[in-house]
Amino acid sequence: MRNNLKFNLPDGYKEQQLIRELADQYAIKKEPAISENFAIYDTFDWRLFNKSLVLYRSGNKLFLRKLAKSEIIHTIEITSLPVFIWDFPDGKLKKQLEPIIKMRTLLKLVEVHCRSKTYRILNQDGKTVTRLVYEKILPSREKYAPALAAHLWLKPVKGYPKYSQNLAKRFEETGFTISKKEDIYFKVLDVVDKKPGSYSAKLNIQLDPDMRSDDATKVILHFLLQIMRINEASIEKDLDTEFLHDFRVAIRRTRSALGQIKDVFPMGTTNRFKKDFAFVGELSNQLRDLDVYLLKEDTYKAMLPPVLQKDIDPLFEYLRQKRSRALKNVLKGLKSKKYGKILHDWEAFLNEPRKDSDTAANAKLPVIYLARKRIYMKYQGVVKAGNLIIENTEDEMLHVLRIQCKKLRYLMEFFSSLFPLKKINVLIEQLKKLQGNLGDFNDLCVQEDYLFNITRELPATHQQLKKTLVAIGSLIGTLDRERKTVKDAFAKTFTDFVSSKNQGLFRELFTLKP
Repeated sequence: MRNNLKFNLPDGYKEQQLIRELADQYAIKKEPAISENFAIYDTFDWRLFNKSLVLYRSGNKLFLRKLAKSEIIHTIEITSLPVFIWDFPDGKLKKQLEPIIKMRTLLKLVEVHCRSKTYRILNQDGKTVTRLVYEKILPSREKYAPALAAHLWLKPVKGYPKYSQNLAKRFEETGFTISKKEDIYFKVLDVVDKKPGSYSAKLNIQLDPDMRSDDATKVILHFLLQIMRINEASIEKDLDTEFLHDFRVAIRRTRSALGQIKDVFPMGTTNRFKKDFAFVGELSNQLRDLDVYLLKEDTYKAMLPPVLQKDIDPLFEYLRQKRSRALKNVLKGLKSKKYGKILHDWEAFLNEPRKDSDTAANAKLPVIYLARKRIYMKYQGVVKAGNLIIENTEDEMLHVLRIQCKKLRYLMEFFSSLFPLKKINVLIEQLKKLQGNLGDFNDLCVQEDYLFNITRELPATHQQLKKTLVAIGSLIGTLDRERKTVKDAFAKTFTDFVSSKNQGLFRELFTLKP
């Protein structure tokens, strides 16, 4: 027996009773009891849980393990808890967490107290032949707090397998049961009423193909409203940039649904809310732009020659000042009467009984028919626009195609539950690659333009202004070269997207069936 065994004690069976019974046969030495606090961390959107990982702190150490497993993957010593991934010391733990956590902040989900007592079982020579560890997990340090879990660990010692085997057999005969692979993680989170995986900005909607199109659209819009409300409440705390990002994506999807899922609501209602959500989206445009530039600070510096990297610092100092003002403006907008009325009226519309209208010709249509028609029509538009660009790659045409691809992607995600998931996901992943190329190109164009114009805003009195302008100029040159490389890659990326295999799959899923 090499592995540790974890036993549940029978109801009413006390730790002291066990030790008394064993003392008749074995010499036992008790070690000092250990008390520790454990705090569990994850991002707001459960990125670690979704990868079956548990990150927790005990004392001055941070541990990472797999969910439902006790073995530790990585351990590091810390003086203070890292909040963002860039706060972690370089090493294996940071390398594993970086692509998962990205720009999100770590939040403490729950803190619990663990008390453990270790008993060493000795042979006749006084050597330790096995260890028993009685462990209790409690919601607090209070003496009489009810235990969330209590276990007995049987830990074999190398070279003395028979002792552990005999004890394991004895425990099972006494009525002890080997603990199932239940993770204490779930119990401690349940105490603070937190459900792992309870939030995700990804569309998780199940539609019935025979639903009326107006009812199905309201299901989609209800989900998006919920995402807006959840993130709206956290933007003011300014914990990380993703609360605003998820809020804005929900707004963009709402606007896209109103514009792309045609003729399911009265025309006047649709036009009114399209205008309203355009206003809501504009509230945070500047703040989001500044967030993106500040998140790219290290990336931008890495693009510069080492001699220029410090010279660009004044730019980011200025952007941080602008961001503080932009955040105040966003919070003011979210607390305004106009914003409150828009969201109140929107929620009331989504909850009101359906109303037939002459301008809502598709309202009663089964949603599967409308989904196929709208997705295939938008797909054909993307193919046509892309083919024109292959012949004449104008920058402006690439921007237009990017918007068309975004609308197609939203439609496919809105209605993905109506189609074979494996097949539609293949097409969405192919579309993401095309969007990635177009998005990178657009971002580089916007970044070049923004950096060029921001030079006029920088304080003329700054002592290092000339050096900063040189650094910005160097960065613009690097971005321009990268933009041309991305543009050159468009033709192959688009050709892959419109491959005969993908075209056949689009026809199979989305052309109207008799």
